[in-house]
Amino acid sequence: MKNISFPAGCTDIEQILSALDEYGYVIIEKILHSLSLTKLEDDLEPYFDERPNSKALFFGFNTKRIEALLSKSKTVQHMAMNKYVLAAVEHILGPNCDKIQLNLTQGIRINPGERAQILHPDTAMFPIDNKPFEFMVNALWAYSDFTKENGATRIVPGSHKWHPDRKPTEQEIHYAEMPAGSVLLYKSSLLHGGGENKTTAPRTGIAISYILGWLRQSENQYLSYPPEVALSFPPELQSLVGYHVHKPNLGWVHGHDPIHLLDYKNKREAHGAEDFLTTDQKKLLEDYYADGSGSVSLTSHNHKASVNK
Repeated sequence: MKNISFPAGCTDIEQILSALDEYGYVIIEKILHSLSLTKLEDDLEPYFDERPNSKALFFGFNTKRIEALLSKSKTVQHMAMNKYVLAAVEHILGPNCDKIQLNLTQGIRINPGERAQILHPDTAMFPIDNKPFEFMVNALWAYSDFTKENGATRIVPGSHKWHPDRKPTEQEIHYAEMPAGSVLLYKSSLLHGGGENKTTAPRTGIAISYILGWLRQSENQYLSYPPEVALSFPPELQSLVGYHVHKPNLGWVHGHDPIHLLDYKNKREAHGAEDFLTTDQKKLLEDYYADGSGSVSLTSHNHKASVNK
């Protein structure tokens, strides 16, 4: 089976989303132009140079990882807000949350001699069996060419639909080979893992991952980007980092939307606490107080109304 790839100029987002649902992944080729790749290299190489290899069973012993990339590179900021990526994330995660958020940003450099990573779904970090929907979507950008020989990410097409106990055969494992500037989008339930680097040069990717707005993020975004740092981000990026309230009433500060922490001219501590409710919940409360009998309640059967837009 050939990898599911689309050229950079593809404008049929519905075709991309359909392939993503069917196979669990898609590759959009050369979506980042050469000037942006050069700028990305200028921004990030000093951090790769100073970071030692990981010393971890999962993260590898001959792999470098750098984090908090939004404060290291404006190019990464643009990548995080790419329209194709956000369309895929909203398509998959949007129906089950009020807002999406960033899970992590990470530069991953697989050096020569690194062994292949265990195949895994990223959903394993959330301790819930039989997850009813996707919790995460990942975008892995090719900073350098990805080849089978240099450690291209191994993927198992369609495995996002498998029973958790099913193991892939060698024939079912593919390699996300793609030229620099391309992006691999995949559902977190898809089996995948970094490949073995059998060459003499490193393979580098930029991982930008997104999760449901009501989940805990892998990378603590608020410490990676405290208010004085996030203040310089575009509003869309501030929200993606997590400076927002997720309805109903998750993530407020002093009773207000945390975006006000970034607005030093409009402090809100002197104001009373606000509600952050879904439309359905607000209507239920209005009906409750209008009814006066106490027969209306916010019970578990209203759960769907509380998480859907």
